[in-house]
Amino acid sequence: MIEMLKQTPKFSWYHITDMSPADEKTLLDDHGLTEQMIGYADDHNESVRMEFDPEADEALIILDVISAEPEPVLTRPLGIVLVNGDLYTFAHRPTDYIKKNFLNGDTTFHRSDDDEMSVFEFMVTGIYPLMTMFGDEITEINRQRRAIQAQFSNRKQLTKHTNDLLHLQIQMIYLQNSLANDLIMFDQIRRSYESHVSEADLDRLDAVRVEVEQARDMAGLAMEVINAVADATGSLGNRDLNWTMKVLTVYSIVFTIPTIVSGFYGENVDYLPFAHGASGWWVTIIIMFLMMVGATYLFYHYGFLKK
Repeated sequence: MIEMLKQTPKFSWYHITDMSPADEKTLLDDHGLTEQMIGYADDHNESVRMEFDPEADEALIILDVISAEPEPVLTRPLGIVLVNGDLYTFAHRPTDYIKKNFLNGDTTFHRSDDDEMSVFEFMVTGIYPLMTMFGDEITEINRQRRAIQAQFSNRKQLTKHTNDLLHLQIQMIYLQNSLANDLIMFDQIRRSYESHVSEADLDRLDAVRVEVEQARDMAGLAMEVINAVADATGSLGNRDLNWTMKVLTVYSIVFTIPTIVSGFYGENVDYLPFAHGASGWWVTIIIMFLMMVGATYLFYHYGFLKK
């Protein structure tokens, strides 16, 4: 579906969502876009990139944004095309929300009036709130990590905590990769447009870059903390496993005692104490019990049953 969401004396903005073959034909015939450019911009799995042709007045920008449907991935590509002074954004269902961000714009810099605003200014101030969402997502991941830490005392859910931390690590990998690629892409945009836009527009672009750089640093720190917590969780699991194995080993030794005692008396060897007495059976049971208690006490005394 093609929507014209903004029209000013200097440019028009078209938003394309879940492009159909009819939409593609309209873009090719009526708007002058090329098949290659449309293919890159509408690709669900396109990597972050930029192509700029100042002579043809064309630019293709692919950047990663937060997905409204975070499963199975947390970030999705957003296609932006500048052709003949007009702006085209290509989105799918998980990224269709971006049109509201573009319309509202960036509150850090005051947008010019529609009569004066350039397409580059509109694009950059629309991208800014999309980049601030990375910081919000990292903050939410940190909140989830703290909630997991608070439940470490519940050892019965240790496996669940480990799986939850693994999920957070995967999310952070997507965020870190997207932020690193977006940062490179903004540097490329600045180099490409440095001599084609005003200094004020470059300042706005630098503000976006700073926001992405801060989010990248936040993501790096958050990932380090999550990794440390995950390692601590693994250490707790290993300690519990080691303790379980020690307990099983101790009791395998303790329960060997009845086998040894009963084995001697089961051989019908003469002259064994109590072997021929009427109460010999009960005496051997008491002997086995006392030896098991004694062995258990010795293991406990020397720390074999301590975590």
